[in-house]
Amino acid sequence: MSRYAFLAAIVLATGIFIFDTLTPLNIAVAVLYVAVVLLSLNFTNRRGTLLVGAGCMGLTILSFAITHSADFEAGATARGLFSLAAIGVTTFLALRLASTITVIADSEQRYRSIFRAAGVAILEMDFSPLKARLEALRAEGFTSVAAIARERPDLVGEVTGLMRLINANDRTLTMFRAPTLAVFAQRLPSLIPPEIAPSTWRLLEAIWSEQSSFETESVFDTVDGKRLNVLYTVAMPTDRPALDRVLVSFMDVTARHQAENDLHQAQAELAHVSRVATLGELTVSIAHEVNQPLAGVVTNGEAGLRWLRRPEPDLAEVSAAIERMIADARRASEVIKRLRALASKAVPQAAPVDVNELVHDTLGVVQREIAGHQVSLKLALADGLPPALGDRVQLQQVLINLIVNAIQAMAATGTTQRDLTIRSRPTDTGLSVEITDTGPGFSSDAAAKLFTPFFTTKDEGMGMGLPICRSIVEAHGGNLRAHLLAEGGAAFEFNLPAHTETQL
Repeated sequence: MSRYAFLAAIVLATGIFIFDTLTPLNIAVAVLYVAVVLLSLNFTNRRGTLLVGAGCMGLTILSFAITHSADFEAGATARGLFSLAAIGVTTFLALRLASTITVIADSEQRYRSIFRAAGVAILEMDFSPLKARLEALRAEGFTSVAAIARERPDLVGEVTGLMRLINANDRTLTMFRAPTLAVFAQRLPSLIPPEIAPSTWRLLEAIWSEQSSFETESVFDTVDGKRLNVLYTVAMPTDRPALDRVLVSFMDVTARHQAENDLHQAQAELAHVSRVATLGELTVSIAHEVNQPLAGVVTNGEAGLRWLRRPEPDLAEVSAAIERMIADARRASEVIKRLRALASKAVPQAAPVDVNELVHDTLGVVQREIAGHQVSLKLALADGLPPALGDRVQLQQVLINLIVNAIQAMAATGTTQRDLTIRSRPTDTGLSVEITDTGPGFSSDAAAKLFTPFFTTKDEGMGMGLPICRSIVEAHGGNLRAHLLAEGGAAFEFNLPAHTETQL
């Protein structure tokens, strides 16, 4: 192309010079040299363009000298000066244009280099058909994407066909295991699974409301059938409202998801070990809790036999004794069921939980500890609390741990005033449970480390109880905090969000 432009410039300059020199017409033919200057941009640099402009001006002067050497009339002179001015201005503008073209070319080259070498998968897409489809629906009278979703739910299936792939960088091909760009473009519609539909509707909402960007996390398939968790971002430039050039970037977060799952599994294992260890510490309380209903069964059984062995059996008393036996047996069964649930390794199950009822059930497990350490128990449970959504066993583990910690803290001081208070109250977002004691509290240095793994103020403690409790509460969408009481002692309070029907 440069060679042809060079030849064309020589031929054009020669033709203009001959025509300007030989023509009898009184016109500024030399103005046509501006075309030669512009052609020079295709085959020379800045210095070369200056030389071409100077050469064209020299040819203009030479032609003027040949044709008007004996007669410098005003009209011819004016036409000559006008031609020189035109060539000079064109040369100046050509140099500016050349500089601009160089800057744009360098910028384009940098963009392409960054685009292809970026560590994030980047797709260059044309969304203009999709934008036109949404505008057509707006013209039909739809006022929101939510209305479209209700009346035209099949639109989400059309979206893939309304987006055209323009380009993709090397990282995209690597991430989606595509051998070539052509293969990726062909397989792209099949890489979008049905599970992405909710995020597709949110993307349509972003386009509808003319947002400049959209980000979400979803799943995609690779060419070889592997499922990826990806964080993808759609950049929709406001200076191109037709959305004919949109950048979509993908970040593979599959490994992060796996790490999070492994962490949750490890936390669940640790919480299970902590529950079993706690049950070991409460062996005496558990034995007492089970023995009570069993002793009731024996007592009522013996009473029933005595009523039967009388000369005239009192069947009403026998019936009442048997009913009490059944009630005690059911109570023992419930105790064992609760203990088995605490010791189980089951997957957490989210369900509505009555926190006040859970407090009463938990006190049954630790009642012996309370009595054995001569602790005065005070309950201030608010009525009408909303249920929390969570795993009953895990929340009971939190209560047991906080209650036992409070009892042990008070027992370690040797003081005779051992008050344990459990309060529940509603909050703006749900409910709160607070356990307070009259123990020694904790130092300011220890306050910052209370929930740090392996930090403990007990001589034989593992330092895992409170960190596990906090992780359980936070996994339920709440928070656990501790503070000292002005009158002495410590308070541990955890908040939980209220259960709503949409959470199930």
